[in-house]
Amino acid sequence: MTEKFTRFDIAEFLLTPADMWNYLKACEEEDSGDGRFNRVALRDVKHTIRARIQSDPQFAQALRIEVATLFHNGEPEMAHRMLHLLTQGLRHHTARRFFTYRP
Repeated sequence: MTEKFTRFDIAEFLLTPADMWNYLKACEEEDSGDGRFNRVALRDVKHTIRARIQSDPQFAQALRIEVATLFHNGEPEMAHRMLHLLTQGLRHHTARRFFTYRP
């Protein structure tokens, strides 16, 4: 009997900005010190932000509010990271809109 595997997409599991924040925080805690785990987590979150902005335009606003909440709660480093990822995601979304051919 052969096994069937499905492709794993992290964007299906990181549904809210709080999920992304918790994922980044958990990966930061589990990192061995070389930063490799953190880089993979940041790439996963960036991919998720881009995918979610394309499917739900209100997601960018919700993420911006989450970043403001992080600043308010005294976590400026994590807030700065999330804001940077949001900015990159929005920049990618805007560039895609301008440079994609649509007849």
